[in-house]
Amino acid sequence: MENEDIKAETIDGEGEGETVDFDRPEFTFVPNGRHTYRQEGGYLVCKSCSLHHAVWIGMEKLMVGEMPDGTPIIKKRSELV
Repeated sequence: MENEDIKAETIDGEGEGETVDFDRPEFTFVPNGRHTYRQEGGYLVCKSCSLHHAVWIGMEKLMVGEMPDGTPIIKKRSELV
């Protein structure tokens, strides 16, 4: 099935669906040089990219700031007491 168009089925299994060519996507994501992260629960969520992405850091860690290059500063909650 390499380099072939793929026929997508509709959810109900009826109808024509659409033809998708994965060699020429409609959307291309080009990340910018710097990400701006904000903590939401256990995730660091990037607020600067058009494509939503996040990093799981867990509930035991907090983002306490950023380095000059934009890298998040993460500390364990136990270190902050």
